[in-house]
Amino acid sequence: MQKRAWFFGLAMGILSLNAQTGGTGVFRILDVPLHSRALAWSGYLVTQPYGDVLQSVNNPALLNESHVGKFGLSAGSVLPTVMTANATGAWKGKRFMWSGFAQLIDAGAMDAYDAGGNPQGEVKANETQIGVSASCQVEPRFRVGAQVGMVYSVLGPYVSNGVFMNLGCNYIKRDSVLSWGLLVKNLGAQIVTYRDAAREPLPMNIQMGVSLSPKHMPFKFHITAHSLQRWDLTYDQYIDNGGKIDLNGKPVVPSEAGFAAKLMRHMALGTELALGQNLSFLIGYSHQRRMEMSTSERRGTSGFGWGMKFKMAKLDITYGSASYFPGQNSNQFSLSIDPTRFSKKRTIAHVAFRGIPEL
Repeated sequence: MQKRAWFFGLAMGILSLNAQTGGTGVFRILDVPLHSRALAWSGYLVTQPYGDVLQSVNNPALLNESHVGKFGLSAGSVLPTVMTANATGAWKGKRFMWSGFAQLIDAGAMDAYDAGGNPQGEVKANETQIGVSASCQVEPRFRVGAQVGMVYSVLGPYVSNGVFMNLGCNYIKRDSVLSWGLLVKNLGAQIVTYRDAAREPLPMNIQMGVSLSPKHMPFKFHITAHSLQRWDLTYDQYIDNGGKIDLNGKPVVPSEAGFAAKLMRHMALGTELALGQNLSFLIGYSHQRRMEMSTSERRGTSGFGWGMKFKMAKLDITYGSASYFPGQNSNQFSLSIDPTRFSKKRTIAHVAFRGIPEL
């Protein structure tokens, strides 16, 4: 009965979605990665569980017994002067695994002016989300999870809040080589709207990911299909033709994106190269970000991400960086802390969940 309830909730969440395109919806903090690995992998991480408790915030079904008693911290910049910080911790209940998390994005203070250009002092802008996650193992290799939380936004004199829920599942093959995950993200509603503004939807997103860890190879591969609730993710692609004209002197009208182009906009790729037991490199790519954020004159590294992970005696450190558009990167450091590592009486080493090799 309990298993049926989980599946029913997941199905109802999917059926309640309205099609939305990228860039729409309120409370954009809900789409900001909470872990450096996710940032390096283009912002998505819905499968491939690790002992790092921070990763469980990306998909509640990744929360497992290896996270008991652990906590993690992350901090970095979304863009210059826009800072982010978050924290999470996990504990085990009688039937479920539980975790709590919180995240803050602070855009700082800025000068304010009225319609006539007269100074009005300084205003601040920030967004905060807090929530709790629970996961349950319904089959030997299959877990489901849910997150519920509240988000609060301050944009100068304008204040808004809302509630959200994320539903996910994760399956790992017996040999731990292949795993997949499904996430229905940002179900919910805006409760209090900004002053004199209409109610806006949350940035709902359906994601499915597959990860592969080939045996006897130092690589891990991660593929995520995002924004599955909407097929066409192109946005204003036909407005700018790059100044091209035909032989008759008329502007060239770009043709509509084909099937392959629309399909690739849903794909985010990530890979990890392990160099020994204490160091690994991360590389990611988001085609949608590259197409939307780069310019025809200068594409640069837009859409690409990279990172590094160090395993130390007392904690794990992960650094991630993602290029949004040329010259502007989002950077983040994450710390995963296991209090048992600080105990001299500890006799059992840290063990990865379900035999999945990790650094």
